[in-house]
Amino acid sequence: MLERFYGFKRKPFSLTPDPDFFFLSQDHVEALEHLVYGISEGEGFLMLVGGIGTGKTTLSRVLTRRLNDSIIYSLILNPFQDFVTLLKSIITDFGLVPIEDNKSDLIDQLIEFLLECVGPQGKTALIIVDEAQNLSNETMEQLRLLSNIETDKEKLLQILLLGQEELMQKLELNELRQLNQRISVRYYLSPLKQSEVGKYIEHRIEVGSPGKRIRFTRPALREIYKF
Repeated sequence: MLERFYGFKRKPFSLTPDPDFFFLSQDHVEALEHLVYGISEGEGFLMLVGGIGTGKTTLSRVLTRRLNDSIIYSLILNPFQDFVTLLKSIITDFGLVPIEDNKSDLIDQLIEFLLECVGPQGKTALIIVDEAQNLSNETMEQLRLLSNIETDKEKLLQILLLGQEELMQKLELNELRQLNQRISVRYYLSPLKQSEVGKYIEHRIEVGSPGKRIRFTRPALREIYKF
């Protein structure tokens, strides 16, 4: 209905995390720079935390577009799966066919791939876990152990955790203290500032329908910001 009434070519305010609509606020720029730096420096664990709707998932999509050819990645969107299923998803994303349903065999397959096909080619593998606060404690600990895969000179597997504030609270648990200590790059993504809301709306409208001019009043922008 909105498209017909306003003449939009694309929905400017769809909830789908579309990188084309990504608005680079100052906070988002800094978050992206932190993650790109951490990945380029070979840090084992990275974490991006923010409230609901602050753009974590979309930012991760932008990040994958900026990765160079030396980095292969697996994007995990369902954190509720058990570790064996998670492993199979990772292996599949890396272009392999999981050989077994056994955890030990799957880990061996992943290690062999990283040591024989990733490291020797000067590449790095990255696992991105969305909504990571929903991972079980056991799975998080297993991911920590996976991050130990490395050569004498560098890590072959990096892990980026995206999550809500509950992720920080979860990592304070005693049983996850070793994982918490491993996270060397952290960034908290704040909501848009009031001065950025209007620019955000203009940006999405311009991407959705270039040249389209739709004016929001200042009181309307204040209400949107408060909401």
